[in-house]
Amino acid sequence: MTEREFTLPLFPLGVFLLPGEKTGLHIFEPRYRQLIQELEVALAEGKEEDNRFGIPFHYEEVTASTGTLVRLVGVKKVHPGGRKDVVIECVGHFDTTRFHSAMDCKPYPGGSVVERRMELSEPLSSGQRRRVEEIKSMLDDKEIDTNSLAGNTLEDLTKWLGLPPAHKHRLLTTRGDARKAFLDSVLRWTLLVLQQETNIKDGFFPN
Repeated sequence: MTEREFTLPLFPLGVFLLPGEKTGLHIFEPRYRQLIQELEVALAEGKEEDNRFGIPFHYEEVTASTGTLVRLVGVKKVHPGGRKDVVIECVGHFDTTRFHSAMDCKPYPGGSVVERRMELSEPLSSGQRRRVEEIKSMLDDKEIDTNSLAGNTLEDLTKWLGLPPAHKHRLLTTRGDARKAFLDSVLRWTLLVLQQETNIKDGFFPN
């Protein structure tokens, strides 16, 4: 089935969130201050369908066509001159089909997008689950309570593994064997870092 295409304000940033994740932004450019002001009105009036904008993921001087669909949660602080500290929350992901440097009569960018599903419910492989248990064991040694950290699906893992934005974006844009291989490399690297931290703590310095 063809995904529904809809228009969305766009704000390229080096930010990538998973559903339900929140983060803060400092808004200083006049065009994006106008966007936030419009979202504030939608939020105050309970028009959640209008309280949306997209963050195409910008990384290493390249802006991807994929990104995070977010809503404004609220304004934490207003600075002199109109700058604002705001909190946003991820409500999904998207693919950009058309990009415009100015959206209709607005000063900020926008474009046509379609929903992109991340599909994080797939189960981890047996090998990945073993590595997860190794990571938990090492975290237990650091007196970190891992009892509540589930590790059966990709969604479980991404909730507590602390992936940087580029890694989370990579999970969005890969599927099948490519995604499995990437996740394997992330788990191996996480174990290596934890092992090196333990060695340094015990007085061993790896070459």
